[in-house]
Amino acid sequence: MQTEQAMVNGTRISMTGRGPLVVLIHGVFMDRRMWESQVAALSPFNRVCCLDMLGHGDSLNPPGDRVLADFVEQVHQVIEFLTKYGKPVLGGFSMGGLVSQAYAVQYHASLRGLMLLNTVYQRSASESNTVEQRLEGMLNGGLDSLIESANGRWFTNSDRDQTPETIEEILGWMRDGAFQPKLKAYPVFARGDKDTAGKLNSISCPALVMTGDGDGGSTPLMAKQMAESIPDSRLQILDGHRHMMPVLGANLVNSLILDFLREIENE
Repeated sequence: MQTEQAMVNGTRISMTGRGPLVVLIHGVFMDRRMWESQVAALSPFNRVCCLDMLGHGDSLNPPGDRVLADFVEQVHQVIEFLTKYGKPVLGGFSMGGLVSQAYAVQYHASLRGLMLLNTVYQRSASESNTVEQRLEGMLNGGLDSLIESANGRWFTNSDRDQTPETIEEILGWMRDGAFQPKLKAYPVFARGDKDTAGKLNSISCPALVMTGDGDGGSTPLMAKQMAESIPDSRLQILDGHRHMMPVLGANLVNSLILDFLREIENE
């Protein structure tokens, strides 16, 4: 199926398929390539738009530091550009899920639905301290520090035995591109959950919240709290999965996403 690309005020987007619009936002230090399995599964039924966050992939790296509102505005510009395709379902993974939360708090009337995958919400003091230490490690040790940490946290021994090439591809996404532009996003990821805490109850569109039972950074408790906060929500905790669930558990994740999309399409 043909994929179209465009630049929207400095944001690179790719669009595949036809039908109701789905917009997907990747995680920090990654890019839109992480959604390859979702694009393949959803595009026969939906127009799937994947974007590169600021400083990531083929999007521009505006000068200065980043705040969460910068990424919300980026998504808003993309969705405004795609207005002719109707209201989208917005989905985000990890930091992309944090951006999606903040966008939905502000613009939920513009959405048909919301999907929050392996993302963060209301970190505890110890969880915040852990991610701040990770940021400090990157400031001192560069990308190698992040790769080492992610490699240890994101994959099970079974993943390493069964999908070593996929794991190497994931780590390759993180290595690709310039380090400093991506690094600008990490303080937002580390601290932005404070900006959405206690605000999700205003979201009026249906939501799907998912994480893995072994995801130590985007925990099942966070997912439950998000689902409990959003009035019209569905919660899925997937057994045996860690953070890279949308890639390593793509078949099950895609099935649940398609079920959600069909459900809200029929409402």
